[in-house]
Amino acid sequence: MAVRALKKLSTRRGRATLSPAYRAWLVENLLRGAGEAAIRAALAERGVPQEVIAGALAGARGSAELAGARAATAGLRREALAGRLRRALRATSPSIERRALPSPQEFLKSYWATGTPAIFTDVVPRWPAFSRWSPADLRERFGPAEIEMSIGRAADDDPDVRFKEHVRPTTLADYVDRVLAAGETNDLYLIANNRNLARPGLAGLLEDVTLPAGYFDASRSASCGALWFGPAGTVTSLHHDTSNILFFQVVGRKRFRLYPPDQPQLLAAARGVYSTLDPELPSPELAEAFGFDEVLLPGEALFLPVGWWHHVRALDLSISVAFNNFVWPNDFEWYKPG
Repeated sequence: MAVRALKKLSTRRGRATLSPAYRAWLVENLLRGAGEAAIRAALAERGVPQEVIAGALAGARGSAELAGARAATAGLRREALAGRLRRALRATSPSIERRALPSPQEFLKSYWATGTPAIFTDVVPRWPAFSRWSPADLRERFGPAEIEMSIGRAADDDPDVRFKEHVRPTTLADYVDRVLAAGETNDLYLIANNRNLARPGLAGLLEDVTLPAGYFDASRSASCGALWFGPAGTVTSLHHDTSNILFFQVVGRKRFRLYPPDQPQLLAAARGVYSTLDPELPSPELAEAFGFDEVLLPGEALFLPVGWWHHVRALDLSISVAFNNFVWPNDFEWYKPG
Protein backbone atom coordinates (compact mmCIF):
# COMPACT_ATOMS: atom_id res chain seq x y z
CA MET A 1 0.00 0.00 0.00
CA ALA A 2 1.29 3.46 -0.90
CA VAL A 3 2.32 5.80 1.89
CA ARG A 4 1.35 9.41 2.32
CA ALA A 5 3.87 12.18 1.67
CA LEU A 6 6.05 13.84 4.30
CA LYS A 7 6.90 17.52 4.46
CA LYS A 8 9.55 18.17 7.11
CA LEU A 9 11.90 16.84 9.78
CA SER A 10 12.20 18.35 13.22
CA THR A 11 15.29 18.55 15.44
CA ARG A 12 15.28 18.18 19.21
CA ARG A 13 18.19 18.35 21.68
CA GLY A 14 20.67 18.37 18.85
CA ARG A 15 19.54 15.09 17.47
CA ALA A 16 17.33 14.55 14.38
CA THR A 17 13.97 13.00 15.26
CA LEU A 18 10.67 12.68 13.56
CA SER A 19 8.19 15.38 14.57
CA PRO A 20 5.01 14.29 16.41
CA ALA A 21 3.00 14.80 13.22
CA TYR A 22 5.26 12.45 11.28
CA ARG A 23 5.31 9.85 14.04
CA ALA A 24 1.53 9.93 13.77
CA TRP A 25 1.95 9.56 9.98
CA LEU A 26 4.15 6.52 10.51
CA VAL A 27 1.65 4.84 12.86
CA GLU A 28 -1.24 5.66 10.53
CA ASN A 29 0.55 3.97 7.64
CA LEU A 30 1.30 0.90 9.73
CA LEU A 31 -2.42 0.72 10.63
CA ARG A 32 -3.37 1.11 6.97
CA GLY A 33 -1.18 -1.87 6.10
CA ALA A 34 1.73 -0.12 4.38
CA GLY A 35 4.90 -2.20 4.43
CA GLU A 36 7.89 -1.07 6.49
CA ALA A 37 10.04 -1.04 3.36
CA ALA A 38 7.74 1.51 1.76
CA ILE A 39 7.76 3.62 4.92
CA ARG A 40 11.57 3.49 5.09
CA ALA A 41 11.84 4.48 1.43
CA ALA A 42 9.46 7.43 1.84
CA LEU A 43 11.43 8.73 4.81
CA ALA A 44 14.83 8.13 3.21
CA GLU A 45 13.78 10.06 0.10
CA ARG A 46 13.36 13.07 2.34
CA GLY A 47 16.77 12.75 3.89
CA VAL A 48 15.82 11.10 7.17
CA PRO A 49 18.85 9.20 8.54
CA GLN A 50 18.52 5.44 8.66
CA GLU A 51 19.08 5.34 12.42
CA VAL A 52 16.22 7.76 12.95
CA ILE A 53 13.96 5.65 10.75
CA ALA A 54 14.93 2.46 12.56
CA GLY A 55 14.36 4.06 15.96
CA ALA A 56 10.97 5.45 14.98
CA LEU A 57 9.82 2.14 13.55
CA ALA A 58 11.05 0.20 16.57
CA GLY A 59 9.33 2.61 18.93
CA ALA A 60 6.04 2.43 17.02
CA ARG A 61 6.20 -1.31 16.43
CA GLY A 62 6.55 -2.16 20.09
CA SER A 63 4.18 0.44 21.52
CA ALA A 64 1.09 -0.45 23.50
CA GLU A 65 -0.66 2.42 21.74
CA LEU A 66 -0.18 0.80 18.33
CA ALA A 67 -1.48 -2.52 19.66
CA GLY A 68 -4.59 -0.80 20.99
CA ALA A 69 -5.08 1.13 17.78
CA ARG A 70 -4.77 -2.09 15.76
CA ALA A 71 -7.47 -3.74 17.88
CA ALA A 72 -9.77 -0.75 17.42
CA THR A 73 -9.05 -0.60 13.68
CA ALA A 74 -9.83 -4.30 13.31
CA GLY A 75 -13.23 -3.71 14.89
CA LEU A 76 -13.90 -0.79 12.55
CA ARG A 77 -12.89 -2.91 9.57
CA ARG A 78 -15.35 -5.61 10.61
CA GLU A 79 -18.11 -3.02 10.90
CA ALA A 80 -17.14 -1.60 7.50
CA LEU A 81 -17.33 -5.09 5.99
CA ALA A 82 -20.81 -5.62 7.42
CA GLY A 83 -21.81 -2.23 6.01
CA ARG A 84 -20.46 -3.22 2.62
CA LEU A 85 -22.59 -6.37 2.70
CA ARG A 86 -25.71 -4.34 3.58
CA ARG A 87 -25.02 -1.96 0.72
CA ALA A 88 -24.42 -4.80 -1.75
CA LEU A 89 -27.74 -6.42 -0.84
CA ARG A 90 -29.62 -3.12 -0.88
CA ALA A 91 -28.27 -2.32 -4.35
CA THR A 92 -30.30 -5.21 -5.79
CA SER A 93 -33.45 -3.09 -5.29
CA PRO A 94 -33.71 -0.67 -8.23
CA SER A 95 -36.49 1.54 -6.87
CA ILE A 96 -38.53 2.42 -3.81
CA GLU A 97 -41.62 0.29 -3.29
CA ARG A 98 -44.96 1.93 -4.11
CA ARG A 99 -47.94 0.35 -2.39
CA ALA A 100 -51.11 0.86 -0.37
CA LEU A 101 -50.59 1.84 3.26
CA PRO A 102 -49.93 -1.25 5.41
CA SER A 103 -51.28 -1.86 8.88
CA PRO A 104 -49.31 -0.14 11.66
CA GLN A 105 -47.89 -3.52 12.70
CA GLU A 106 -46.65 -4.33 9.20
CA PHE A 107 -45.27 -0.82 8.74
CA LEU A 108 -43.37 -1.08 12.02
CA LYS A 109 -41.89 -4.47 11.11
CA SER A 110 -41.14 -4.00 7.40
CA TYR A 111 -40.22 -0.31 7.09
CA TRP A 112 -39.64 1.42 10.43
CA ALA A 113 -37.52 -1.32 12.04
CA THR A 114 -35.51 -1.95 8.86
CA GLY A 115 -35.05 1.71 7.91
CA THR A 116 -36.58 1.12 4.48
CA PRO A 117 -38.15 4.02 2.54
CA ALA A 118 -41.50 3.41 0.87
CA ILE A 119 -44.13 5.37 -1.03
CA PHE A 120 -47.77 4.94 -0.03
CA THR A 121 -50.30 5.79 -2.71
CA ASP A 122 -53.70 5.70 -0.98
CA VAL A 123 -53.45 8.06 2.00
CA VAL A 124 -53.48 11.62 0.65
CA PRO A 125 -56.28 11.03 -1.93
CA ARG A 126 -58.66 10.44 1.01
CA TRP A 127 -57.95 13.83 2.53
CA PRO A 128 -60.16 16.90 2.04
CA ALA A 129 -56.87 18.71 1.37
CA PHE A 130 -56.26 16.70 -1.81
CA SER A 131 -59.30 18.05 -3.61
CA ARG A 132 -59.32 21.41 -1.88
CA TRP A 133 -55.86 22.86 -1.46
CA SER A 134 -54.56 25.31 -4.04
CA PRO A 135 -52.92 28.73 -3.77
CA ALA A 136 -56.31 30.36 -4.36
CA ASP A 137 -58.03 28.21 -1.71
CA LEU A 138 -55.37 28.91 0.91
CA ARG A 139 -55.49 32.62 0.14
CA GLU A 140 -59.28 32.74 0.43
CA ARG A 141 -59.53 30.81 3.70
CA PHE A 142 -56.34 31.81 5.49
CA GLY A 143 -55.17 34.97 3.72
CA PRO A 144 -54.96 37.22 6.85
CA ALA A 145 -53.03 34.58 8.84
CA GLU A 146 -49.64 35.75 10.04
CA ILE A 147 -46.89 33.39 8.91
CA GLU A 148 -43.15 33.26 8.51
CA MET A 149 -41.54 32.87 5.10
CA SER A 150 -38.00 32.24 3.91
CA ILE A 151 -36.98 34.76 1.24
CA GLY A 152 -33.76 35.84 -0.47
CA ARG A 153 -32.64 32.24 -0.77
CA ALA A 154 -31.54 32.42 -4.41
CA ALA A 155 -28.56 34.69 -3.66
CA ASP A 156 -27.30 32.37 -0.91
CA ASP A 157 -25.33 29.24 -1.82
CA ASP A 158 -26.32 27.64 1.50
CA PRO A 159 -29.80 28.94 2.38
CA ASP A 160 -30.92 25.92 4.38
CA VAL A 161 -27.94 26.04 6.73
CA ARG A 162 -28.35 29.82 7.09
CA PHE A 163 -32.15 29.75 7.15
CA LYS A 164 -32.38 32.22 10.05
CA GLU A 165 -30.94 34.94 7.81
CA HIS A 166 -33.89 34.55 5.41
CA VAL A 167 -36.80 34.61 7.85
CA ARG A 168 -39.39 37.35 7.28
CA PRO A 169 -42.92 37.80 8.70
CA THR A 170 -45.81 38.20 6.28
CA THR A 171 -49.41 37.11 5.70
CA LEU A 172 -50.41 34.03 3.80
CA ALA A 173 -52.22 36.21 1.23
CA ASP A 174 -49.04 38.19 0.55
CA TYR A 175 -47.01 35.01 0.31
CA VAL A 176 -49.43 33.40 -2.16
CA ASP A 177 -49.26 36.51 -4.36
CA ARG A 178 -45.45 36.35 -4.28
CA VAL A 179 -45.43 32.67 -5.26
CA LEU A 180 -47.82 33.15 -8.16
CA ALA A 181 -45.73 36.05 -9.48
CA ALA A 182 -42.36 34.40 -8.95
CA GLY A 183 -42.19 31.77 -11.69
CA GLU A 184 -39.61 29.04 -11.18
CA THR A 185 -37.25 30.02 -8.37
CA ASN A 186 -35.64 28.96 -5.11
CA ASP A 187 -35.89 32.48 -3.73
CA LEU A 188 -38.93 32.06 -1.47
CA TYR A 189 -40.26 29.05 0.39
CA LEU A 190 -42.25 27.98 3.43
CA ILE A 191 -40.04 25.35 5.09
CA ALA A 192 -40.21 23.16 8.19
CA ASN A 193 -38.09 25.58 10.20
CA ASN A 194 -40.72 28.28 9.71
CA ARG A 195 -43.03 26.26 12.00
CA ASN A 196 -46.14 27.55 10.25
CA LEU A 197 -48.44 24.63 11.06
CA ALA A 198 -48.15 25.59 14.73
CA ARG A 199 -49.42 29.13 14.07
CA PRO A 200 -52.99 29.77 15.28
CA GLY A 201 -54.06 31.35 12.00
CA LEU A 202 -53.35 28.12 10.09
CA ALA A 203 -54.89 25.70 12.57
CA GLY A 204 -57.70 25.03 10.10
CA LEU A 205 -55.26 23.38 7.70
CA LEU A 206 -55.03 20.36 10.00
CA GLU A 207 -58.79 19.86 9.66
CA ASP A 208 -58.13 18.99 6.00
CA VAL A 209 -55.60 16.29 6.96
CA THR A 210 -56.43 12.82 8.30
CA LEU A 211 -53.32 11.07 9.58
CA PRO A 212 -53.36 7.26 9.45
CA ALA A 213 -54.90 5.63 12.52
CA GLY A 214 -52.44 3.77 14.71
CA TYR A 215 -49.45 5.63 13.28
CA PHE A 216 -49.56 9.07 14.88
CA ASP A 217 -50.26 10.86 18.14
CA ALA A 218 -52.81 13.36 16.82
CA SER A 219 -52.49 15.61 19.88
CA ARG A 220 -48.99 16.61 18.71
CA SER A 221 -49.69 17.16 15.01
CA ALA A 222 -49.49 20.97 15.10
CA SER A 223 -46.18 21.05 16.97
CA CYS A 224 -44.68 18.11 15.08
CA GLY A 225 -45.90 18.94 11.59
CA ALA A 226 -44.30 20.93 8.81
CA LEU A 227 -45.83 22.87 5.93
CA TRP A 228 -43.81 23.11 2.71
CA PHE A 229 -45.19 25.53 0.12
CA GLY A 230 -43.36 27.23 -2.72
CA PRO A 231 -42.99 27.70 -6.46
CA ALA A 232 -41.41 25.27 -8.87
CA GLY A 233 -37.66 25.37 -8.41
CA THR A 234 -37.48 25.33 -4.63
CA VAL A 235 -34.66 23.13 -3.35
CA THR A 236 -33.85 21.52 -0.03
CA SER A 237 -30.16 20.71 0.04
CA LEU A 238 -28.81 17.24 0.77
CA HIS A 239 -29.26 16.38 4.46
CA HIS A 240 -30.59 13.77 6.87
CA ASP A 241 -33.09 14.08 9.71
CA THR A 242 -32.82 12.84 13.28
CA SER A 243 -36.32 11.34 13.29
CA ASN A 244 -38.47 9.21 11.02
CA ILE A 245 -40.81 11.29 8.86
CA LEU A 246 -43.86 10.64 6.72
CA PHE A 247 -43.94 13.23 3.93
CA PHE A 248 -47.28 13.85 2.18
CA GLN A 249 -47.37 15.43 -1.28
CA VAL A 250 -50.66 17.27 -1.81
CA VAL A 251 -50.11 19.65 -4.76
CA GLY A 252 -47.45 19.37 -7.49
CA ARG A 253 -44.49 17.02 -7.88
CA LYS A 254 -41.22 16.82 -6.01
CA ARG A 255 -38.06 15.01 -7.01
CA PHE A 256 -36.31 13.17 -4.18
CA ARG A 257 -32.76 11.88 -4.38
CA LEU A 258 -32.18 9.52 -1.47
CA TYR A 259 -29.08 7.76 -0.16
CA PRO A 260 -28.81 5.25 2.70
CA PRO A 261 -27.24 6.40 5.99
CA ASP A 262 -24.20 4.13 5.69
CA GLN A 263 -22.96 5.29 2.29
CA PRO A 264 -19.23 6.02 2.90
CA GLN A 265 -19.22 8.87 0.37
CA LEU A 266 -22.02 10.65 2.22
CA LEU A 267 -20.53 10.08 5.65
CA ALA A 268 -17.19 11.50 4.52
CA ALA A 269 -18.94 14.66 3.27
CA ALA A 270 -21.16 15.17 6.33
CA ARG A 271 -21.27 18.56 8.05
CA GLY A 272 -23.78 18.45 10.87
CA VAL A 273 -26.95 17.02 9.37
CA TYR A 274 -26.10 18.52 5.96
CA SER A 275 -23.73 17.35 3.24
CA THR A 276 -21.11 19.20 1.22
CA LEU A 277 -22.28 17.23 -1.83
CA ASP A 278 -24.98 18.32 -4.29
CA PRO A 279 -26.73 15.61 -6.34
CA GLU A 280 -27.43 18.19 -9.06
CA LEU A 281 -23.71 18.78 -9.64
CA PRO A 282 -21.33 16.17 -11.09
CA SER A 283 -19.15 14.55 -8.44
CA PRO A 284 -17.18 11.30 -8.33
CA GLU A 285 -18.43 10.66 -4.79
CA LEU A 286 -22.11 10.59 -5.72
CA ALA A 287 -21.39 8.86 -9.02
CA GLU A 288 -20.17 5.89 -6.96
CA ALA A 289 -22.88 6.08 -4.27
CA PHE A 290 -26.00 3.93 -4.30
CA GLY A 291 -29.27 5.82 -4.05
CA PHE A 292 -32.78 6.31 -5.35
CA ASP A 293 -34.08 9.00 -7.70
CA GLU A 294 -37.85 9.24 -7.32
CA VAL A 295 -40.51 11.75 -8.35
CA LEU A 296 -43.20 12.00 -5.67
CA LEU A 297 -46.54 12.58 -7.36
CA PRO A 298 -49.56 14.48 -6.01
CA GLY A 299 -51.40 12.17 -3.61
CA GLU A 300 -48.35 10.11 -2.65
CA ALA A 301 -46.68 9.85 0.75
CA LEU A 302 -42.99 9.06 1.25
CA PHE A 303 -41.66 7.38 4.37
CA LEU A 304 -38.24 8.92 5.10
CA PRO A 305 -36.41 6.72 7.61
CA VAL A 306 -34.17 8.46 10.12
CA GLY A 307 -30.64 9.03 8.84
CA TRP A 308 -31.44 8.71 5.13
CA TRP A 309 -29.83 11.48 3.09
CA HIS A 310 -32.24 13.30 0.80
CA HIS A 311 -32.19 16.21 -1.63
CA VAL A 312 -35.53 17.64 -2.79
CA ARG A 313 -36.50 19.80 -5.77
CA ALA A 314 -40.04 20.99 -6.55
CA LEU A 315 -40.85 20.33 -10.21
CA ASP A 316 -44.10 22.30 -9.98
CA LEU A 317 -45.71 24.75 -7.60
CA SER A 318 -45.85 22.49 -4.59
CA ILE A 319 -47.72 22.13 -1.29
CA SER A 320 -46.67 19.37 1.09
CA VAL A 321 -46.96 18.49 4.77
CA ALA A 322 -44.78 16.22 6.86
CA PHE A 323 -45.17 14.74 10.34
CA ASN A 324 -42.90 12.93 12.79
CA ASN A 325 -45.30 12.54 15.77
CA PHE A 326 -45.43 8.77 15.46
CA VAL A 327 -46.72 6.66 18.34
CA TRP A 328 -43.36 4.88 18.48
CA PRO A 329 -40.22 6.43 20.09
CA ASN A 330 -38.81 8.71 17.41
CA ASP A 331 -36.09 10.86 18.95
CA PHE A 332 -32.68 10.08 17.42
CA GLU A 333 -31.13 13.47 18.14
CA TRP A 334 -27.88 11.65 19.05
CA TYR A 335 -27.48 10.50 15.44
CA LYS A 336 -25.22 13.16 13.99
CA PRO A 337 -22.22 11.51 12.32
CA GLY A 338 -21.31 14.89 10.79
